[in-house]
Amino acid sequence: MNTTDRYKFTDNGSEISLMPNYSFLNTLKWWLAAGILVISAMYYFRNILSEKFFIIAFSLWVVYMGYFLLDLIFRVPVKYIFDKREKCIYRKLFLTKKIMSFDEMTYFINEDSGGYYYVIGKKRNQFVKNYRISNYFSGSKTSRIKEDEFLKNILYPVLDAMAVQINRPQ
Repeated sequence: MNTTDRYKFTDNGSEISLMPNYSFLNTLKWWLAAGILVISAMYYFRNILSEKFFIIAFSLWVVYMGYFLLDLIFRVPVKYIFDKREKCIYRKLFLTKKIMSFDEMTYFINEDSGGYYYVIGKKRNQFVKNYRISNYFSGSKTSRIKEDEFLKNILYPVLDAMAVQINRPQ
C-alpha cells in the first residue's frame, strides 16, 4: 500500500483531503477476526467452562468489541479537508466542522510514548488543541522511509497549497 492509499489522500485542485487513520482499517479487520474467533471458541467450550469464568471472559470480550467499534466508528473515518478556495481547514466525521483558516495553522511534531507524529493546530493554542495528521513514526529504518514518503507525498503538497514556506532536505 503506497502512501497516498494509506492516507486516502486526494487533491482535486480546489481541495485536498486526507484520512490519517485509514491504514488502521486493515489492522481492525484482523482484530475483528480475532474477536469472532474468541467468541466462537467461548461458545464451543461453554459447557466446559465454569459460569463465573464464562461471565468474566464474555465481559472482557464485550469491552474488547466496544473499543473495536469505537475505533471503527469514531477514529478511522475522520477526514481533514484543506479547502483552497475558502482557505480553511475542515474536520469531517459525521458533520463537517471548520477547525481553522490557513493563516491560523501551524504544524509540528508531537512526541508521545516512544514515537512521534505530525499534528496541525492553531498558532495561539497548538499545544491545547491539535489534530494528528500522520501515523506514528519511530526511529527505525522502515519508519524513517515511511516518514519520508509521508513528507514528500502528503505534507509537502498540503503545505505548498497553503503557501507555507518550509525547509526541505536536499
